[in-house]
Amino acid sequence: MAMKNESDKISAIIKEALYRATKRDLILTPFNYYKVFTEVALEYGLSESELHKLLYGNIDVDNEELEELKKKILEVATNVKDVTLDVEKTLVESSTKYDSTLKNISIYGSRIDDSLMEELEKIKYINSSLKSELEAARRVLEKQRKAIESIRELSKKDHLTGLYLRRHMNEVLQNCLYNFNRYKKVFSIIMMDLDDFKKINDTYGHLAGDEVLKAVGAILMRNTRQTDVPVRYGGDEFIVILPETKLEDAIVVARKLRDKLASITFKKGNVEFKCTASIGVTQVRDGDTLESLLERVDKALYETKKTKKGEISVLEGEDK
Repeated sequence: MAMKNESDKISAIIKEALYRATKRDLILTPFNYYKVFTEVALEYGLSESELHKLLYGNIDVDNEELEELKKKILEVATNVKDVTLDVEKTLVESSTKYDSTLKNISIYGSRIDDSLMEELEKIKYINSSLKSELEAARRVLEKQRKAIESIRELSKKDHLTGLYLRRHMNEVLQNCLYNFNRYKKVFSIIMMDLDDFKKINDTYGHLAGDEVLKAVGAILMRNTRQTDVPVRYGGDEFIVILPETKLEDAIVVARKLRDKLASITFKKGNVEFKCTASIGVTQVRDGDTLESLLERVDKALYETKKTKKGEISVLEGEDK
């Protein structure tokens, strides 16, 4: 089957799985979604081996295809969220009407005869039951919305390292530029490139290379603030966006990241090896655009790769 058709099939499976999960009022926990996804995938004709590859990431899908699939997942999640919000709004409006009905029954109950009051009490009981059901439904919808937000968050991240992808990085940088231009909130960028990473893959294999990439992801997440944004820029290149951080503080962070990676000893069987990273650092300046920022930090990184691998180069002010 052509790759495009394969992608369409996977997209259809994802949509159908989300639809069935919602239809069955399932909470979208990873396990519940896994069960429904597996059920749908087998119905769509995927074999056990194909399903295993799809679930555990051993399928050959290039970056462009992967990005397209993630966009489709995000679209489906957004559509489901919109529907949930509409339903919840209806439930809230209905609950308000029921509250008003109960209040009116209480107000006018003393002015009517017993037979009519008995009927009104029945209505009151029914309304109370309905309100309880509405509250229960609203709680389920809240859980579903949180699960959908989790799906949206996962679609922004790289499956191997857990870091954000370039698309999300662009959004964050644009927001940082807006805050700088309007409120003068300074920010800095770190760009890292693993030294001789191709040699690691060629010598020790791609699985060993993946372990290095995972380790870099863990280092970036553990040694940056919650407000910082670590990104897998592509291949063995990484970026960290540091909001409200001056250049001198960004250099301190860059040194910490460099030293953490250099301190790790990786193993392939009985063989041990190291991996270092070359780093470029820059700070936003007046007149910057997304493109000029990335070009400048890339230029700083290039200087490191050219002259002193495993070290840090900084570009600030006007280019010399």
